Amino acid sequence: MVILYVSKLLSQNKFNIIYNLSRIKPQQQAQKFHYLLASGLAEHENVELTLLSGLPISQNNAPRMLWGQSSEIENKMVFKYLAHLNVPAVGNIFSFCAAFFAATKWCITNVNKKTQKYLICDVLNLSISIAAKTAAGLFGVKTIGIVTDIPNYMKEYNKEKKGPFKALIIYLYTVICTYILRTYDGYVFLTNQMNELINPNGKPSIIIEGLVDSNMVRKSNLLIDKYKEKIVIYAGALYEKYGVKKLIEAFLKVTANQVRLWLFGSGDLEDQIIQFTQMDNRIRYFGVVHNQVVIESEIRATLLVNPRPSSEEFTKYSFPSKIMEYMVSGTPVLTTKLPGIPEEYYNYVYLFEDESVEGMAKTLERILELPKEELHAKGAAAKEFVLREKNNIRQASRILELIENMDR
Repeated sequence: MVILYVSKLLSQNKFNIIYNLSRIKPQQQAQKFHYLLASGLAEHENVELTLLSGLPISQNNAPRMLWGQSSEIENKMVFKYLAHLNVPAVGNIFSFCAAFFAATKWCITNVNKKTQKYLICDVLNLSISIAAKTAAGLFGVKTIGIVTDIPNYMKEYNKEKKGPFKALIIYLYTVICTYILRTYDGYVFLTNQMNELINPNGKPSIIIEGLVDSNMVRKSNLLIDKYKEKIVIYAGALYEKYGVKKLIEAFLKVTANQVRLWLFGSGDLEDQIIQFTQMDNRIRYFGVVHNQVVIESEIRATLLVNPRPSSEEFTKYSFPSKIMEYMVSGTPVLTTKLPGIPEEYYNYVYLFEDESVEGMAKTLERILELPKEELHAKGAAAKEFVLREKNNIRQASRILELIENMDR
């Protein structure tokens, strides 16, 4: 089986280089999700995997204008990086052309191979995924779309004021992406609700809420290594719509002096969070740091929190990637009861039953008063569950099963 995987995925080495060069750091959630999935696919002997990748670079994070194409091999994965023109709008056209010719070359190179050929796309990377999909259509290559978010809801997360040009670009992106979404031959979704919305005609699809790194089995979470103080961590996008402000307000009502709230990430709440740190010295804001640093902190913490409100419409179409990262750390997780989270997870996490500020404060206090051994056992059970059922190799095998079923 020959697969071309189109996204903005980088090798770990390449990502670290661009991360260190960037003024505004590239998104780590998408990098981690696609790296785990691609590396899981590469572990299967019957898969010949090529990764066609656009660079996650814009004028916001890097001044360099032109980046040439390049390639490298890492952990059985062949990376082909597209040339990149760092100019708004024109750069997207450049990326489309580069991706179209690269995908066409891949199709021609593999046309005489007797094995089946497939294109897997991160559908949210619009210019390069449309280009590759167009090339695949010319050669009869079947396409699978990976859908990690719904375009209509993405624009609602960030309430930052936008100029008319940027607003127009976002509108056009949403309209085009929503249309193209429905044209793939098969799908990988995060929730059942996504499938119902995007795939009403019932094309082949699977639900993969997320995935965890199988190598985390070697990462120990021991009571002896925990921080001396009770550390509560939120790591992710800092938007009010995600319940982060409500979490902070709830924490302010927690009276214990030895408890701390640590916040990692970026978003439109940053200025308010800095004000909160000045109001209460138990709150600490770290900003954007490398994911490995976040993971080490999560392993040593007392509790990891996801406060995303369950009442918001968009939560039906999301499964926060942080929940998977939290669970595999071995530290217990406290989350709202989101409609996109399957029931099977509820045995392994603590839940906010009352999502008011007062209710969240009471839940935080109750859980933080539990014996450390009980908390540790909860976290260990969650880690064992996701490593057994949701590891990246197992989840990748489900995608390969989907692909095989598409040919029947």
